[in-house]
Amino acid sequence: MTSQIEHTLEKDLDDAVSEVIAGWERPGDPREHWRIAAGLGWTTILDDFRADGTQEQNQRELADAACGAVTALARGGIALPLRQTLVARAAARTPVSEVDAIAVHPTAQGLWAPIADVLVAADGSVSHGAPGDEAGRDLAGRPYRLAPPPPPEIPLRLTALADVLRCQEMIGAAQGAVAETRRYVTQRVQFGRPLVAIPAVRTLLGQVKVDLRELETSTYEARHRLFGDDSDALAFSLVTAREVASAVAPRIAQTTHQLHGAMGITHEAGLHWRTKLLWTGCDEGVPRRDHGDEAVPADEPSLWSLTTPGTLRSGARP
Repeated sequence: MTSQIEHTLEKDLDDAVSEVIAGWERPGDPREHWRIAAGLGWTTILDDFRADGTQEQNQRELADAACGAVTALARGGIALPLRQTLVARAAARTPVSEVDAIAVHPTAQGLWAPIADVLVAADGSVSHGAPGDEAGRDLAGRPYRLAPPPPPEIPLRLTALADVLRCQEMIGAAQGAVAETRRYVTQRVQFGRPLVAIPAVRTLLGQVKVDLRELETSTYEARHRLFGDDSDALAFSLVTAREVASAVAPRIAQTTHQLHGAMGITHEAGLHWRTKLLWTGCDEGVPRRDHGDEAVPADEPSLWSLTTPGTLRSGARP
């Protein structure tokens, strides 16, 4: 893993999820995996989340825990509706009693909706039952239906939470892809020496590490601003995180496959389970998603203030 995890709850959930999924087959039995995830309490992490920003410290801790779980799951190359369910349960006006229910919210962009047990509307109302036929499966094998853009009345903090968790999922997938690649080029021997001894291989490996750090840094900045009072700064940091993710995730996927060669698509390597999550993360909701570009000011003083990193919390890394 390339990043330093900032918070105790994030690390606790990251470690716990990583340990549990270490022996899981991919894709395995998603329903059985989901049953285990629910039984261990991963699906209910954000049940007490408040989108109004009150009880800030507690809300930060809940978000940290959710980020740890989502990141670890993706690092292992496991595709489950965890982040969509977490956001849906956080948005629900009345509690969702079934801990093993797959729940979706308009911020899910229709992903997992065809097999959802619970639907949470934009106003927080809760209903049960799948909302229509499956339109298809994405590259990662996740069912989806065509959905309209999330309505503007959804609180910014809630849409921001959904975007942050999507970026965290991409971080986890990228971390897993880079780790798999580092292991492969270190262990793979050609002409009497490991691949990593070749300068071109070391250069490419260095490039994906830089790309990964960019993704981590932009996402952590959005996480930091998630509970601040400056909605413009939050919106700008989300635009930045999305754009960085869209730029670096395909490069990470392409480069790690290049370094693996044909081995990258095999079950043994496990790389493609991570890169599929990277590519689908980039594509998710793109035809219908408002990237917020029009809301970004064009004058230099405003842009300067928005691009100044937020004051780091105690214990946070730069």
